[in-house]
Amino acid sequence: MSSSALRMRPRPAQTPETKAAAIVADLRRLKILSARATQQIEDSLVDGCATSEELGEILREGGLTDFQTQVALAGQTSRLVFAGFVLLEKVGEGGMGVVYRALQPRIGRVEALKVIRTDKVGSATTVKRFLREIQLTSSLEHPYVVRAYDAGEVDEQLYLATEFVNGTDLATVVGGGGPLALADAALIAYQTTLALQHIHEKGLVHRDLKPSNLMWDPATATVKLLDLGLSGFNQSGLDAGAAGAPLTRNGVVLGTPDFMAPEQVQDPHGVDIRADLYSLGCTLYFLLTGELPFNGSPVEKMYSHGYTPPPPLVLPGGAAPPPGLSELIGRLMAKKPADRFQTPQDLLAALLATCPEVAGRLTGTSTPPQLVAIPVPAPPAGPGSGAFDHLLSAHDSVADALPVHPPGPAQPQGPGPGKGRFSWLWIAATAAAMFVSGFAGAALYLALFVK
Repeated sequence: MSSSALRMRPRPAQTPETKAAAIVADLRRLKILSARATQQIEDSLVDGCATSEELGEILREGGLTDFQTQVALAGQTSRLVFAGFVLLEKVGEGGMGVVYRALQPRIGRVEALKVIRTDKVGSATTVKRFLREIQLTSSLEHPYVVRAYDAGEVDEQLYLATEFVNGTDLATVVGGGGPLALADAALIAYQTTLALQHIHEKGLVHRDLKPSNLMWDPATATVKLLDLGLSGFNQSGLDAGAAGAPLTRNGVVLGTPDFMAPEQVQDPHGVDIRADLYSLGCTLYFLLTGELPFNGSPVEKMYSHGYTPPPPLVLPGGAAPPPGLSELIGRLMAKKPADRFQTPQDLLAALLATCPEVAGRLTGTSTPPQLVAIPVPAPPAGPGSGAFDHLLSAHDSVADALPVHPPGPAQPQGPGPGKGRFSWLWIAATAAAMFVSGFAGAALYLALFVK
């Protein structure tokens, strides 16, 4: 139950009657339920309740979710309202914070509310990454990219409200149901390519494209690209003093080894959209086979991404892939960026030609849809051009955008990852992996990449 928005505080023991009265008073004061629903709960409590279990059943019958009921029974009903949102349930928790399904009562819309973890506020890097996600997400408006609605700061806590996607991430879909049909996987690849083209036009790189960051909504047969928290402006969009520049200059390798392009290990700051296309190739392979392209420890996987040819594409049941599909995935997963598709737009035509099933799913016929020419993108806007710039405008730097508490001890910073240099943090992790697993290839990998 712990979270940055929901901090449980111990309270004196209460009888069921006094607890029930306090909960009803909070429900009425905070307007978590309608006045009628709150009155129904109060009427149900006229005869009292012998146990907390009975009280919980009455609250659920009155309209509270299981999550809200647990919080109310813990004496924390007031914590169900944060930044004007009514928290409905906790749907996820990651390195940066907690995500809730929340109701925006002013307009009656259910949204995803991401709240930064309070124990991470002391990290300037995390604060920068969170504010960067606010800026980047606010500048994107595309049917296959999760849309941002609101952002702000409450009691020294940052939050970001986005579109709530009522679906399942593709890692869970494949993990539970096995590989996807070719037509479904191709359609997802097509939609993801359109999303990548959109962020490419904005001068952005996702850097962590993978099945768990793609949310599939079966009701609409669409995919949504999630989590731009690791995004960064590409080199052409960065000035020496750009607010976002330090995000990939702190010696940390960004990405997930299962799907990460080889060049992302060497120079995470210098990668461009072709790194995302590599990750899309790995993702498409996973969707079609249910297997990762390369297995082993994280170090082994990184070595394989850099030096091992892509595995042969074998569809479930041993079926041969359609002509050109293996070559398409192989080109996406080329070791050198110059050997891949150079932009998502380049991939679209090849994908439609290789998988005509996509055209039928898009139009209801077998005739390929007419591709709309995408204009040459304008020079990418730098940080400060988004809809939520008021969060930054009053501060000299992104790091000063909110009070940092408590000020923890200064952490030593490794050297910036210049081209061909490896993060000292990653080297330490790699050395530990070598010590534990004795993997000889890790030593070769370090010898090749650490200059």
